[in-house]
Amino acid sequence: MDNSRLRVKASDYELEAEGSRDFVREQYEAFRRLLGDVPGKSAVPQSRETVERSSSPQVPASPLPREKAVAPAKSETKSFQKLLVWDDRTQQMKIMVLPEGPTKVADTVLLLLLGYRELRGTSQVSALDLNQGLRSASFDDLRLDREMAPYLKAKLVLRSGVGKGSRYRLTARGVKQAQELVQSLATLLPDPLP
Repeated sequence: MDNSRLRVKASDYELEAEGSRDFVREQYEAFRRLLGDVPGKSAVPQSRETVERSSSPQVPASPLPREKAVAPAKSETKSFQKLLVWDDRTQQMKIMVLPEGPTKVADTVLLLLLGYRELRGTSQVSALDLNQGLRSASFDDLRLDREMAPYLKAKLVLRSGVGKGSRYRLTARGVKQAQELVQSLATLLPDPLP
C-alpha cells in the first residue's frame, strides 16, 4: 500500500498528514473546510508539497499541535499564489512570470516587495535581498536606486538608508499597483492541476 505524506501551510495554520492516499486526501479536505470556517482566512493553502511516497505499511497519522506559519499572508488569491513563491531551500522569493516594458526591473521589484510583505510578513526589504531576487530573475549588474527612481518619485515605494544598507517598502499606492500587476501577469500562467 502506498504511503503518502502531505504538508500544507495556509495563512496562520499548518497541516501535516501521513498515510494512505485516501486518508491524506480526507485530511486535506477537512483542513480546507476548517479554513473556510475561520473568518478572514482564505481556504486556499499557501503552499502544498508532497514530501514522500513509499511502499511502507500504513502508519496512522497522529494529530500535530497547531503551529503558527512563518508567513502570515494577508491577501491570498489564486493569482498571487501562482505568480509569487517563497523558496525555503534558497531563502529567495521567486517570480514565475516577469513583467515586460520599460519599467520591467522596477515592476519586478514591486512584485518582490509585495511577495516579501505577503508571504514573509516583512514590510521593509533590504537592497541586498532585492538585488538577490533580481539576480535570480536574470537581471544582473543593476543599480537598484536608479531603477527605482521613477517609483520613488511617484511615492509607490519608500527608501531608507544609504547604499547596500538601503531598505525599501511599499506605500499603499505601491501595494495597489503591485496587486494590479499580479492580476495582469497571473493570466499568463496556466491553472495548477487539482
